[in-house]
Amino acid sequence: MAENDVMSKEKAIHDGVSPIKIPDEEDEDLLFQKLWEYLVPSCGKAQTAQGEIIRIAGRVQHEFLNNGCINWDEDFHKMLDTFLKYLPLGNGFSEEDLKIAEVLVGLLKENGKKGFIDDKIIGVFCSCAMTWVKQNPEVIEPLKAEYVR
Repeated sequence: MAENDVMSKEKAIHDGVSPIKIPDEEDEDLLFQKLWEYLVPSCGKAQTAQGEIIRIAGRVQHEFLNNGCINWDEDFHKMLDTFLKYLPLGNGFSEEDLKIAEVLVGLLKENGKKGFIDDKIIGVFCSCAMTWVKQNPEVIEPLKAEYVR
């Protein structure tokens, strides 16, 4: 395989400044995965608010579905609080949608403490993150993170 063939197969990673291109994907799980690969660095926090909200959703999803909440701690609560702070930014959620998101985050906090896994709630949570990213293709600076994860 020629070197150019290898280069063309590398995944596209967002540069942190250009408008965000939302992949054309109908399957929500695949769309989430594509947004993760495009916006979230291999380590550390994202360089855009859009990347960070996807990173938070993915970290919470992984903790619930892959780890059974065994590592659930205050850092996850801080991540969820930050998630809510992103939703009114830019072309933010309506007041009604923000209230729904607050209830959703409250359920995740309680379920995380108890180790109760509900993949439907996680799915809605990830959908919220993707909806916000779709509404905000122009880069928004990430908020100061109060969490380590």
